[in-house]
Amino acid sequence: MTAEVIILNSSGVALAADSAVTIGGTKIYNTAIKLMALSKTEPVGIMVYGNAGLMGVPWETLIKIYRVALKDKQMDTLEDYAEDFLSYLKGRMDLFPPELERQWVGGNVYRLYNRLREQLIKAVEPLMQSGTPVSEEQVAKMLEELIDKQHETLGAEPYGLGMDEEFEDKARSHYSELFKELLEGVFQNLKPRKAYVTKLYDIAIYIHTRNVYSRATSGLVFAGYGNKEIYPSVANYEIEGILQGRLKYRLDESKSKKITHSRDAAVYPFAQEDMVNLFLNGVNSQILHHMTTALTGFIERVPDLIKDEDLNTEVRSVAEIKDSLGLSLEAALNSYYQGFGQHIRDVHITPVMNMVRVLPKDELAAMAEALVNLTAFKRKMTNTLETVGGPIDVAVISKGDGLVWIKRKHYFPPELNATFYKNYFRGIDND
Repeated sequence: MTAEVIILNSSGVALAADSAVTIGGTKIYNTAIKLMALSKTEPVGIMVYGNAGLMGVPWETLIKIYRVALKDKQMDTLEDYAEDFLSYLKGRMDLFPPELERQWVGGNVYRLYNRLREQLIKAVEPLMQSGTPVSEEQVAKMLEELIDKQHETLGAEPYGLGMDEEFEDKARSHYSELFKELLEGVFQNLKPRKAYVTKLYDIAIYIHTRNVYSRATSGLVFAGYGNKEIYPSVANYEIEGILQGRLKYRLDESKSKKITHSRDAAVYPFAQEDMVNLFLNGVNSQILHHMTTALTGFIERVPDLIKDEDLNTEVRSVAEIKDSLGLSLEAALNSYYQGFGQHIRDVHITPVMNMVRVLPKDELAAMAEALVNLTAFKRKMTNTLETVGGPIDVAVISKGDGLVWIKRKHYFPPELNATFYKNYFRGIDND
């Protein structure tokens, strides 16, 4: 796991990232490189979180070979750099051979089918444990209901960027034999009817072509300046894989922003966000979610808890009175949420953002590092894996100075590797 923070104001953008990487869910190394320069000469940086590679190829490798290809090329906006990098990935299919894509698709579909099978077992087990006889027809019916639900949910999702019905049909046909092999291997003695085999093939391709993403996605955070921009920007993308030459990705607009004259500060956490949100909002996001869910559930039950005999039904029916009461309670609940949200903004968020707006570049860096450290300290003090930790890389990007490292780890002693620094700018025209 990861903790990363970006802080922007009109003078620059600070980036901070920890070094922890989890292997197999149990082993943790504190040596991962998650913060890098996207260009050797231009004021653009990139951070990586989530999956450390694209279909098994490390992001560090992909970013650094792109950096060589980019040389000292300048682009007008930060989005241009991001889109150029994504286009570069699409054009380098030699980095992602067909067998690599087949493994990725096969793994996704296996997990999907296996999850359906586990849901079926979970539904059947209580009946068998209670002694209720369960026929093959009943099991088949349960499976069909699960498939129908999944098919309806995934089929309703819009196509991903660059995907359409024609491409989806082509990809489905290309991998139909793989889908058949996986279906027979996972469901074994269960023999879905032909119509449901078709639906299973459908959902197998939907998870690759529709706007649905697994927890195995990678996050790429681009930050800095385009050549024609005087204020910094940040753009956050989620990327999952490459299918038949098309990259599956999406822009997370909630964590993408341009600093302007009227929008002059922002703080964005990535990956493990709870402690940063606690600092900014004054309340832990998990506690806030629990509170709102519990309070909403309680309010929704109030009309049903009122006994019918306690209601005066001379003018209106019991149903009308309960409906009216429900609307009144809903309005009161919405008013409470609005007031609570306003309190968070006025007392916690606004004072912090007012300070962020005027912080100099060195203080931006210090704040970003402190927020990552806060998350690392919380993980250290709780009975969980220390999935945030190790050295914290910190950089500041400004229009005039470009990307400046405040703290940066090396896996080698810099004083013994002078050739590393000589090679860094090799091939770039310094005229």
